Amino acid sequence: MAELPVLGHACKRCALPLQNAQICGHCLNATPSQDHSFSLYRYEGTVRRCITAFKYHKQLQFSRLFGQQMANILSARAELPDCLVPIPLHPRRLRHRGFNQSAEVAKYLASALNIAYRPELLKRVRLTQSQSELPFKQRKKNMRNAFACRTKQLPKHVAIIDDVMTSGYTVGEAAKIVKRQGVEVIEVWTIARAISHY
Repeated sequence: MAELPVLGHACKRCALPLQNAQICGHCLNATPSQDHSFSLYRYEGTVRRCITAFKYHKQLQFSRLFGQQMANILSARAELPDCLVPIPLHPRRLRHRGFNQSAEVAKYLASALNIAYRPELLKRVRLTQSQSELPFKQRKKNMRNAFACRTKQLPKHVAIIDDVMTSGYTVGEAAKIVKRQGVEVIEVWTIARAISHY
């Protein structure tokens, strides 16, 4: 635990580290679809190795470890979302991997924080290339039209759960889709925030 790099003070819209201002210059210039972002750690060192083990080597115990750490901080908030929606995997990728790491974290958080877990609200409609395999400039195009809502009856306040936010295009595309369905407040919660590309 001592080796895990806590993110600390960050932009409330995209979770990039900040010293003073509440919103970073990037978000002031191009407002993201989500209203608030929360990340627990910087995506580097031990955290990167743990998430890789969790995601690609079926080390599911990390869903509890990270979920517990996130819940410890988020439980102190005055207002929490109506439901948690994990970033969905395409059915083909889900069959290959055997589980959805974002769903595992979301399930733990939903139980710990007493929030509804609603994985059925968002579906992956296009099999995209892995974002980590692409140059930064191609990631936005890769995620275009990747998601769809399964219903028009969405709550007013939703948190989208993913493992890592790097460019923000994956969660941004998901947030854009649910916003079109009338969701008023959209949050993004991730285990870690990558910052090396800025």
